Amino acid sequence: MSAPAIPRPESLSISSSSVEELLIPFPLELQRVFNRLVAISKERVGARKQPSEETVDWAQTVLLRVVPSAYLIGAQIDPFESEIHVTWENEKSGKSVIVFFPGPRQIKMYWEWTEEGAQVREHQLLSTEDVSEVSARLRWFFQ
Repeated sequence: MSAPAIPRPESLSISSSSVEELLIPFPLELQRVFNRLVAISKERVGARKQPSEETVDWAQTVLLRVVPSAYLIGAQIDPFESEIHVTWENEKSGKSVIVFFPGPRQIKMYWEWTEEGAQVREHQLLSTEDVSEVSARLRWFFQ
């Protein structure tokens, strides 16, 4: 006798005024973000500068506190020398947000809003240790 089949979880539907309704395997998308951070921590290429384990842990801690976690969908995560950069871009709205993790307990954010791809309507650079600033800026991005 075989074991009963375990039902697969359904995809979650996410919709907002600025994003068309999406059917996304939500937990898998979140796992992709954290798998990328694990991969960055394991990348050791010669003498090239790389993010420390503490910086990777800090990035994970901050991203786990992003509310709602749906904001992590579509985040691009890349190492740059000793930093980790997490980027969100939306060509349609002209908005972009980059969160930099230069080291443990450090967050730098740059955001901009361009009109028709050329004229900058708004931009700013912020340094903080307040993890709630990331969610606040992503709320603006997804509006």
